[in-house]
Amino acid sequence: MFSFCPYCGQTIGGSEQVEGKMLVCPACGKTIGMVAAPKKVIVDQTEELIRKGKAACCQVCHQVVEVRAGGTLVPHHARGQKKICPGSGKPYQASEPPQPPAASKDLRASMTRDVIKMVLCKRNAEPSIEELTLEYLDKSDRVRLQIEALREMLGSDFRMKPYPPQLGRNDLALWGNAAAFVVARKHERGGYQQMPDADIAAVLEDIRNSRSAFAFSEG
Repeated sequence: MFSFCPYCGQTIGGSEQVEGKMLVCPACGKTIGMVAAPKKVIVDQTEELIRKGKAACCQVCHQVVEVRAGGTLVPHHARGQKKICPGSGKPYQASEPPQPPAASKDLRASMTRDVIKMVLCKRNAEPSIEELTLEYLDKSDRVRLQIEALREMLGSDFRMKPYPPQLGRNDLALWGNAAAFVVARKHERGGYQQMPDADIAAVLEDIRNSRSAFAFSEG
């Protein structure tokens, strides 16, 4: 979905956009691009957290809850009740069986949710604005999940390189290959982060004016 026109800056409403159809700016009449559905990557990490010993199934209420550094279950409420579950503070057992399917929803409220806009450009096609929604429980998995999201768009053989230095946007980077690339704002701890709308508009203009500077080699 597009939030603004990269040519005139006019705000684009959601009611004017239809998935799978070309969007034309109602203000300046220029073609903006194909409207794509937001990509949502939701990773249920419950089993992985249990394997790492960071969460466990309470033997009293059978909910999956976090595990303290000392190996005990954090205080939690019994399902559907206001009182603290008697299993709070008790040591967890590594041999506990996997939680029932419904238990994975209990940790959903603790998920970190990132909505990140980036520019996607495929060979011989106009650049477009893509929006990713990433949800994760363990913040240490942020970069790994971001890489997985890139693999869905670019395939497995992409690499990162700096934004063309002659264009003077050192806080941005490219992830791509000979077939396509994405542009996003670099994160100081690896991966990428949200890019302001003004930067998105500037990137779209850079690609249209200096496309050869963004090319990746075939190798």
